[in-house]
Amino acid sequence: MTRPAIVSVESVHKAYGAHTVLDDVSLDVAEGEVVCVIGPSGAGKSTLIRCMNGLELHDHGRIVVDGTPVAPGQALATVRA
Repeated sequence: MTRPAIVSVESVHKAYGAHTVLDDVSLDVAEGEVVCVIGPSGAGKSTLIRCMNGLELHDHGRIVVDGTPVAPGQALATVRA
């Protein structure tokens, strides 16, 4: 049985100038699921996590945590809790 996603990342893109760090990244994490983000240095792991908790703004795409979109002006304290 598939559980609904508590965290949903859909087609997220993040670039710093001409340097693309995240390019069309998507993932769903179900409640209670443990996920590890692994990869080489500079692959965008920290940037993805910073975008998920609202510390960095993503350029395109959508991030939703427990039904709350991660976007400027949203209740980020709720997302982080």
